[in-house]
Amino acid sequence: MRNTKDNISIINSTSKIEGVLYFKGHLIIEGTIEGTILAETVFTEIDSRIIANIKANSLTIAGFVEGDIEVTDTLTLLKTADVKSQIRCCKLIVDEGGHLNGSVKFISSENLNNSPS
Repeated sequence: MRNTKDNISIINSTSKIEGVLYFKGHLIIEGTIEGTILAETVFTEIDSRIIANIKANSLTIAGFVEGDIEVTDTLTLLKTADVKSQIRCCKLIVDEGGHLNGSVKFISSENLNNSPS
């Protein structure tokens, strides 16, 4: 049986998706999402635009994100990230040049509610 960690889903740059989205494995977002994202591992590309609440185990942001973020492991903002959010995470990495407008609350993974895993 195939391990779900090997699953990769890609939302390409010409896609716009609205709603509540559930993903197992790796999610790569190049396009636009509005709504809610519940996922294991998420990577947003430079030109992505996300207006959504996100719950993930691991999240790396290179594009624009607006909405509440909850990450049970590591949240990484790359130098091209533009984030407007209330964040709850265990670990935060911000590359030089990454933009964050909002608040960050560090919390242990045991205290996060409704983990996506």
